[in-house]
Amino acid sequence: MIAALEHCGIRIDENGDWFYNGSRIFRPDILETLYEKLELLPTGEYVLSDSKERCLLEVADTPFVVSRVDLERDNSGGERIMIGLKNLSRSEILDPGTLKTGKGNVLYCTTAGGRFPARFSRPAYYQLADFIREDESGQGFFIELGGKRHPIQMDGTR
Repeated sequence: MIAALEHCGIRIDENGDWFYNGSRIFRPDILETLYEKLELLPTGEYVLSDSKERCLLEVADTPFVVSRVDLERDNSGGERIMIGLKNLSRSEILDPGTLKTGKGNVLYCTTAGGRFPARFSRPAYYQLADFIREDESGQGFFIELGGKRHPIQMDGTR
């Protein structure tokens, strides 16, 4: 029989801010370590895991929040969108095929090689909105990069 997971006392709010027993965690090195130990269970719950222990987090939405969007072009005409994630020092390439809307038309993508959902902050959404176009039917939206269209899934759940 598998033992029930204990709560860590860590809560992550809808803005991606981390708290331990009510106090906000600010230190970048601690946050980077916590993200490295993060796992998403098939149940949709988040846990911190190391080789010895696992504990359950209280997460309002998702621990990953896109805080910045930048378009990069290379010399051959290729384009890609780089996303910055709140609390993390690294940027990563947006997989435009993972863009979808959730409840309240909040925009999401996946991060960390598709392992986790990430919610766009309002400023990052407005940065990305410069690249969003409405399709000819008027029923959907897409991003075009390097001449290729990437539809945005209109999911409405999350």
